[in-house]
Amino acid sequence: MYKQRMNHCVIENSIETKYITALLGPRRVGKSYFLDNYAKHHPERKWVFLNMDQMEQRKRVSDMQLASMISESAKQQINGKEKIWVVVDEVQKCPDIFDQIKIMYDENKDKNNIKFILTGSAVLSLHQFSAESLAGRIELHHLQAFNLREATLTKENSVPMDSILDLLTKEENSNLISEHIAHLKPFKPELEKELSQLLIWGGFPELLAITTTQEKISYLNNYLQTYLEKDVRAIETITDLNLYRNMLDVLAEQTGSVRDDQRIIEALGCTRDTLKKYRGYVEATLLFMEVYPFINSALKRLVKSPKGYLLNNGLVSLLTGLWDLDVLQKSGLIGHRLENWFLNELNTWISRSPLRQHINYWRTSSGTEVDFVVTRKPHILPFEITYGRTIDNKKIRNLKTFMQIEPKAPWGYYIYRGDFAIDEKKKIMFIPCWAVG
Repeated sequence: MYKQRMNHCVIENSIETKYITALLGPRRVGKSYFLDNYAKHHPERKWVFLNMDQMEQRKRVSDMQLASMISESAKQQINGKEKIWVVVDEVQKCPDIFDQIKIMYDENKDKNNIKFILTGSAVLSLHQFSAESLAGRIELHHLQAFNLREATLTKENSVPMDSILDLLTKEENSNLISEHIAHLKPFKPELEKELSQLLIWGGFPELLAITTTQEKISYLNNYLQTYLEKDVRAIETITDLNLYRNMLDVLAEQTGSVRDDQRIIEALGCTRDTLKKYRGYVEATLLFMEVYPFINSALKRLVKSPKGYLLNNGLVSLLTGLWDLDVLQKSGLIGHRLENWFLNELNTWISRSPLRQHINYWRTSSGTEVDFVVTRKPHILPFEITYGRTIDNKKIRNLKTFMQIEPKAPWGYYIYRGDFAIDEKKKIMFIPCWAVG
């Protein structure tokens, strides 16, 4: 069953422009499936699908035969009577392709007879796989693993797909948010159930359809092995695959924590330069994200190291061996899983807008902290995330402290498992996790 993606409109709009469209995201989040479905809704068009995961196709591209491959598949010349829609999967695997795409794009941009749609499970500038030649010609979009709303959507329900995050920057947002949550209330049981799954297994679409724990673990093991063998081994400067695998273990254990390089170096027995390089590749392959501190000149004594997140909770479960919700709750690590889930929600939200936006965190040397601070000019949105059902007064004080020094943050947002409430005096909204999306 095809599930509608939260940012489908912005991707589909890009596909209809004259520019090259690039759709980036980790392996198995549904990029190819999205484009296959889009093509099925436009059967009148002439589609060509290429895949740079296939060695034979890569070799032909390296031999400068991309134009011939397209013509052969379309059964017409590129400047023929019909426009050709060319989808190239895993484009970062073949660096020779970019200059050829550039030439064809420049030759045909005014004729509107070819459209390139590229997908990649790594940033296009990974290592030597550079797309610099496409600057000014390409629109980049991202597809994440399923967020809560996408995961809950089935044939049997019609859960609303509009996001509460879109309402936070609107005038009269408290009334709009109250109405939105009331509208979602009938779906609360399904949303809460799916949230528990996302905290343990993450949002890979295929995995969410698997019913048994053992099969889920097998899927994640196969995913990790494919990632190491197909993506990481192909990078020439990754010379120690075992060290890379061990680093993933450490990144999983420290997800949601402030980075401590010295501790990681001692655990892995590697140099600082090697750690920096290898961690950079995990980030470039879109599985890891560093959240940097929000720096405000009004308060100098701030923690300046980033927090690291291995973005998929399923991989965190696999690498730490913790996939039991009760055990996670008793261990005290469930809060980091909730942060990881919420970060994916923020990334999904941000991917729908062309605005320049940033996700940071804020922490002083004395320990006052706000989990996430989103800058969406002119707005600044501070979020505290907690797995608890009751209100933690310390976290409320943290929000208030931040809001006092940052006038562009008129409201603070407390994301938890309790009931929706608004404190007009403190300017804090208490939003239940199940309503986020």
